[in-house]
Amino acid sequence: MKTYWLLGIMLLVDMTLLLVDDYFPGALSSLSIPVWSLYALLGVLVLVSLLTHNPELEKRFGLHALLLLAIYPMLVMFLLTFLGGESESGLSITSPLLWIIWGAVLWMGCRDYKKDKEQDGQALD
Repeated sequence: MKTYWLLGIMLLVDMTLLLVDDYFPGALSSLSIPVWSLYALLGVLVLVSLLTHNPELEKRFGLHALLLLAIYPMLVMFLLTFLGGESESGLSITSPLLWIIWGAVLWMGCRDYKKDKEQDGQALD
């Protein structure tokens, strides 16, 4: 379980640094952090996550992880915009496509969570 949370924290830090680089190009290079290493870390995190996949933990923390992984990046984008950054890639809070995708991800995740809860309730009967 500690691995699950460690992977989650590392993913959030990695996403934050990638968003900082998108909104403030050159900020990471001034800190001597190569951007390619963040993409490599992202790949390693996905690989480790796939190799250590635990359906019980996913079922237990699925909604929490979904909310955290959906809401946190949006909050970071709001903060970076507030600090004067402008997205180079188009991942911006003013992008309608981003809002549509974000809403769809939250809706599908909540729908799946409710469906799993209903199945668990029927299995206990």
